[in-house]
Amino acid sequence: MNNIHLSILGSATFSSILNELEFNNILNLSSQFNHNNKNTLVKIIFVENLKVNEVKNYLLKNEPIIILLNQKDYIKKNNLILLDFHISLVLPIEILSFKEIINILITKYNFFKKSKIIIKDYQIDSNERSIAKQKVKVKLTEKELELILALNNNNGLNKSFLLKSIWKHSLDLDTHAFETHLHRLRKKINKYFKDKNFIVEKNSLYYLTN
Repeated sequence: MNNIHLSILGSATFSSILNELEFNNILNLSSQFNHNNKNTLVKIIFVENLKVNEVKNYLLKNEPIIILLNQKDYIKKNNLILLDFHISLVLPIEILSFKEIINILITKYNFFKKSKIIIKDYQIDSNERSIAKQKVKVKLTEKELELILALNNNNGLNKSFLLKSIWKHSLDLDTHAFETHLHRLRKKINKYFKDKNFIVEKNSLYYLTN
């Protein structure tokens, strides 16, 4: 396993405690982290010292996060949308168990990176062909998934390119395959997520909106 770096937000004391317990024999602790580093960063956030909106901003990032709450702050968890690679814990915690929790979190995150992707505020699962937002999850067809992933990788694509890359049609073949799938996908996203601008068209190019 690559080295794991902890970025501890909201409690300078906690980092000192982990160092005193020689926690860094297993993990490399750091208060700052260079994102060009290929090692894994885990953020540890103390909700007590941060506002809920501040925590929500961290959760929008595609990275493993552990949220630590005091018992009196546990209600704040209900205002947070946690993904598969986020974990919330109520203090106090047992330090040896904490090491195992971090290892489990990294395993889940590595699996996520292979099969899932965050687009806008949606979570796409390519293994089960689904799109999810908050607590709503909807199945995608194979072509719908390919269309979303194509636009995410190369945002701003024309119909001819999409027909050739996804439907394997020659450029001179007139077909309604693209329009049909696009219409169904837009209708599905609007029905379940109330999002009319998931995919937009401008100057004959198609985009995933931010």
